[in-house]
Amino acid sequence: MDDITLDMDIETVRALGYRIVDIIADELADPARRPPRPPMQSNETLEALFGGPLPQVGGAPDELLTTIRDHLLPGTSNLLHPRWMAYVLAGSLPLAGLTGALVSTLNLSPYDPVTTRIAMTVVRWLGEMVGFAKDAAGYVTTGGSWANLVGLAVARVRRAGWDVRMEGLAGHPTLVAYISAEGHSCLDKSMELLGMGRNQLRKIPVGSDYRIQIEALEEAIKADRAAGLQPFCLIGNAGTVNTGAVDPLDALAEIAVRHKLWFHVDGAYGAFAALVPEYRPLFVGIERADSLAVDPHKWLNIPIEAGCILVRDWTGLTDTFSLIPAYLRAATGDGLSLVNCGFELTRTNRELKVWLALRQYGVERYTQLIANHLALIRHLAAWVKEADDFELVSEPSLSICCFRFVPPDLRQRTEEVKSYLNKLNHAIEMALAEDGRGLVSGTELQGKRVLRACIVNHRVTQTGVEETFVLLREFGYKLDKQMRERGG
Repeated sequence: MDDITLDMDIETVRALGYRIVDIIADELADPARRPPRPPMQSNETLEALFGGPLPQVGGAPDELLTTIRDHLLPGTSNLLHPRWMAYVLAGSLPLAGLTGALVSTLNLSPYDPVTTRIAMTVVRWLGEMVGFAKDAAGYVTTGGSWANLVGLAVARVRRAGWDVRMEGLAGHPTLVAYISAEGHSCLDKSMELLGMGRNQLRKIPVGSDYRIQIEALEEAIKADRAAGLQPFCLIGNAGTVNTGAVDPLDALAEIAVRHKLWFHVDGAYGAFAALVPEYRPLFVGIERADSLAVDPHKWLNIPIEAGCILVRDWTGLTDTFSLIPAYLRAATGDGLSLVNCGFELTRTNRELKVWLALRQYGVERYTQLIANHLALIRHLAAWVKEADDFELVSEPSLSICCFRFVPPDLRQRTEEVKSYLNKLNHAIEMALAEDGRGLVSGTELQGKRVLRACIVNHRVTQTGVEETFVLLREFGYKLDKQMRERGG
């Protein structure tokens, strides 16, 4: 019988590796070579390029790389673009990214003693960076959504008052959690997936600063207890994705202690701003959290996927997830194993790239980067305030600025004008995206459609911000003229 393997000739592997590096280097050499958002392609075109029947015979690797270079890359978003200021996503770092090839090609295990030590080091470093703890435990996840899901899973085990893992939720008091109306949608999904239901996630109103209203929170907890429900978790925002608002974390910690609630903080976007001394007071109370979600693949620009859930000690995770089948017990040994700390068994090693990035750049460099982003967004807000054709909709808390274009003759706010301005600003957002020279996103605040600039991309510069602002103004006047000529 002939042996069948899928090995390739080593020289071919080497040549393909060089070619992949060349493709990457070309993209890095000119990050603006592709627009931030790709042009739309028809389903027929995509089917012809990437669909078709199931391959019965393999193709040449070099030709496949050509397809990736010439057709896949032009059809994908360009997070490397120096005027990518749309979402809480960032371009990646070369060394950390290139290491992904090593991790994937060698299937580098995250469970061996050396890689477990790296994982333990990474979560400890991340906890120290944001002021959560100097000896944090944790688990590196795919991103902030999963990190928040794990945080609520631990909270459910620790605060339910019965053995949730064995008994489930049926026949027990209804568990209720609390978050501001500006909380991330992943918390809704987490409540659904954990069987507690989205209706049991209370959305507490926010003030004009988009931070949770403490009195409304207290009233909601009191009403739920009176109704026979069981409050179990309070979630604070350390930087919302809409405006960057940071809830009064210390006050929330006090409420959590008083009501015996698990205090979870969603810091996926904003927690790393705590590195900057002048912003650190915003995060007072984060050190009192029971669990904290952070997301290194956002502001730290580490390649996707790299989120993290931080907890006080490893038992928070092991009590929630440890269930080792007999065939794995010898492999896990007597020490801490990440198999005990999360839902996954087989998974990729996500920790090495975080460890590499922190070792390569260090806390000082990251602090400088984040401070620069915070300064850039303050400059943008100042330009908006000084302009007679823009208005600031929310004062930046972190590196998000929400504003909109308002023609000088439309300062009077009739309902008709409000509706028109919403349409106009949405059109400006889409026009910039189609233009390809920059990208901001849009959102809705208090019934207003607004432009939302978010800076976490390490390639964004003051020149890029200024150029994007100029483009938004140009599109504003151009579209306003066109829309009025068409009758609004």
